[in-house]
Amino acid sequence: MALATPLLQKDVRASSNKAVNPLAGAISLGFSTHLLVEMWDAPFSALADAKSVNSILEQAGTILQVKTSEKTKIKTFQFDPYGVSATATNSSVHILIHTWPEKGYAAIDIFSRDQNEAYAALERIKAKLNPGNIHVMELARGKLLDLEDT
Repeated sequence: MALATPLLQKDVRASSNKAVNPLAGAISLGFSTHLLVEMWDAPFSALADAKSVNSILEQAGTILQVKTSEKTKIKTFQFDPYGVSATATNSSVHILIHTWPEKGYAAIDIFSRDQNEAYAALERIKAKLNPGNIHVMELARGKLLDLEDT
């Protein structure tokens, strides 16, 4: 499996014909920003209830709607007795959140075409969840890595 990646990179990069490779040019830059976020030591009350998480995503969603008139769709799932999985989506940004309130922990994915938009949504969420600790990893999605990077 690991050997297939360099061959794919070579095949895609060797082709300048857009009929063969419609993604030529765009693929080296990536399509979007994906933030993988872990938050610890957040208040139980902010993480435990679907209504609370829905409100947080609505406020983050105001950032998502700046560039489009499209309404952000939010779906939440309440676990019993507590904990939430939720999504907020529109055509340019997708946010997923999964909470473990008993551990004060939330795992969040923010996927956006615009890097600034992704970080603006993160700042809104962070302000509402008020975690004691946070770790963010940024990925450029849709970008092929050079062999030396793998």
